[in-house]
Amino acid sequence: DEMLPAAIEVVMEAGQASVSLLQRRLKLGYARAARIVDEMEARGIVGSYEGSKPRQVLITREQYLEMKLSSKEEEFQ
Repeated sequence: DEMLPAAIEVVMEAGQASVSLLQRRLKLGYARAARIVDEMEARGIVGSYEGSKPRQVLITREQYLEMKLSSKEEEFQ
């Protein structure tokens, strides 16, 4: 999803992740926001579902930047 990088920035800034946070900040519908949260969980960026609590952000900004750099390097190989 092309909104994934923006969503990662939002959750890192907020220090927590939730579907409703992405809906509000990025003006997304529920289904798309939920898919993005699921994608972030699959990539190890946010923790797993904990009921009504927001999800924990598992990586630092520096780790995210390293992930972006390594994925760009892979594109050119």
